[in-house]
Amino acid sequence: MNIQKLMKEAQKAQRKMAEAQERLTELSIEASVGGGMVRIQASGDGTVTGVKIEPSAIDPDDPELLEDLLTAAIGEVQRKAKELQERELGSAMGGLSGLPGLF
Repeated sequence: MNIQKLMKEAQKAQRKMAEAQERLTELSIEASVGGGMVRIQASGDGTVTGVKIEPSAIDPDDPELLEDLLTAAIGEVQRKAKELQERELGSAMGGLSGLPGLF
């Protein structure tokens, strides 16, 4: 493979990567825990965009329950965002991901 062709492929992959990253900001994912007591919404890049808490999850005598539910929901939405990012960005890289020194 000649260097000029390699450079063109790298530029093409860079454009695809930028497009995939932009798409991620437009996608929405959600995680729910505690039977839906706490729901976290995020964009595909992992930015939290919304939090819904059912009134039954708010117990003044047990604030640790709500803390645990929020922690679990945030962890789950981050996991889903990471999976989505890997799919989107991996497909954008196409054949270049196998080249030595890249990823």
